Amino acid sequence: MRFLKNKVLWLAIYGIVITSVFLYILFPSSLVLRQLEAAAGSAGYVLNAGSLHPSLPRGIKLKNLTLRSAQTPDDVVFQGELLDLQFNLLSIFQKNRSINFSGKAYYGNFDGQLGLKSFAQTYTPFEGKINFQNIDLARYSPTGFPLFKGMTGLARGSTFYVMNDATIQNSVGKLSLYLSRGAYPLPEPFLGMSRIEFDRGEIQAQLKNGSVTLEKFEINGKQINCFLNGSIHLADRVDESRLNIKGVMEIAGKSKIKVKVTVDGTLAHPSFRYI
Repeated sequence: MRFLKNKVLWLAIYGIVITSVFLYILFPSSLVLRQLEAAAGSAGYVLNAGSLHPSLPRGIKLKNLTLRSAQTPDDVVFQGELLDLQFNLLSIFQKNRSINFSGKAYYGNFDGQLGLKSFAQTYTPFEGKINFQNIDLARYSPTGFPLFKGMTGLARGSTFYVMNDATIQNSVGKLSLYLSRGAYPLPEPFLGMSRIEFDRGEIQAQLKNGSVTLEKFEINGKQINCFLNGSIHLADRVDESRLNIKGVMEIAGKSKIKVKVTVDGTLAHPSFRYI
């Protein structure tokens, strides 16, 4: 073809490739990482990353990163092998900015999007959505939430939220979570059992008016089936959020014994009662 013999075309392609290589080599990785660490610090977190590099076509890639709470440094909020951030430049011409992301963490994968007021304030996302799969719960242990501590299994699902006026009371969101092949340790032994082993599970919850409505919490196993619903009234400190959850535990067998369950207290200090 004639255009393949066009020297101007090949010179243009050569110039683009060489420019891209130089931009990659000269990318100020250390400076960008310090800016991200400062942004995280302004939001009350401590960010550490093993490395930061540019990521085509218009983003950055962080490896071996850890996000902690500045007030309680022992609390690991997130720990991942890889996080790829891609800036949506077209959103510059829109009211709000957005960043697409993907990565690997806890032996699983995730991707999603964050909505921002501006790229200069990446620590104030007013909306977000994420999809995740094959997350190993045994490797994710949210410090400060004994209600979920020690839980094992694989998790997949999705979640999203929209924060209005920067307050949790005016925020809305939804969580869909599916579990498989795991176990949940009981705070207190029940009928001689210290944990509930399950083959599959499902959790459906909605956030509205400062409260999380637990629409469905269902766990099915060979020994016990568990069905719960209720609400979690959110506090400024998430671990102090109040629980108001009720349901039934069904003991496997011919008689199908059912026991009523009530969960109250807080996320940090849940209280289980069996009737």
